[in-house]
Amino acid sequence: MNDKIIYLKDRKYICKNTIGIWFEKRDTEYDFIAGQYAEITLLDKIYSDKDGDARLFSIASAPGKNELMFATRAFDTAFNKNIMELPLGSRAKISEPGGNTPLHTDASKTAVFLIGGIGITPVRSMVEHIMAQNLPYKVYLFQSNPDKESMAFFDEFDKWSKENKNIKYIPAIDDINDNEWKFEKGYLSEDMIKKYLPEFGGSIFYIVGPTVLVDKMESILKKNNVPQENIKLERFG
Repeated sequence: MNDKIIYLKDRKYICKNTIGIWFEKRDTEYDFIAGQYAEITLLDKIYSDKDGDARLFSIASAPGKNELMFATRAFDTAFNKNIMELPLGSRAKISEPGGNTPLHTDASKTAVFLIGGIGITPVRSMVEHIMAQNLPYKVYLFQSNPDKESMAFFDEFDKWSKENKNIKYIPAIDDINDNEWKFEKGYLSEDMIKKYLPEFGGSIFYIVGPTVLVDKMESILKKNNVPQENIKLERFG
């Protein structure tokens, strides 16, 4: 199989400690399902380290666009230094897509996202896809972060939820002392979920984020008799 080559288009900080990365597909055909990930291997590199030149990233943009978007926490790695310093147009190889959290196809089933930190990236792809295709999904998006400044894609999700009555956006921050924050405060919990979603039946749940959050959310769902086949999860770190 021929390598699929993409080209660095842009990179910038999109919130505290988070870098957005955009690649052009140009003449490369690349199809994926909203919610999948791919491995990116830098071909034109300046720096190297023990972690290598490849990384797995959830695709943050919707299918069918001419560019692919990704996001990563701004760790001090050779990969991230390359992303920030390589000339625009530098080449990368992208693998075939994969992952455990592609958007389910039955739009009559509510999509419930229980998300922590950078785990929000595949959700952006799915929600943008729902918006772009005007799909009739009902969505509950719980997004948990330490503070507002680290809440990736907050403005987009807030905007989409105001444009689409079927999308309920529930951002929550750990900082309970932030008096300017008008949304939920405290860690994502069973009580917070049930405040907006009293009944769990008939929904497909997506849990993506740090292992501690994923394990806690999965335990809550099992306690409430959610079938395993209705739970999709990915652990980040």
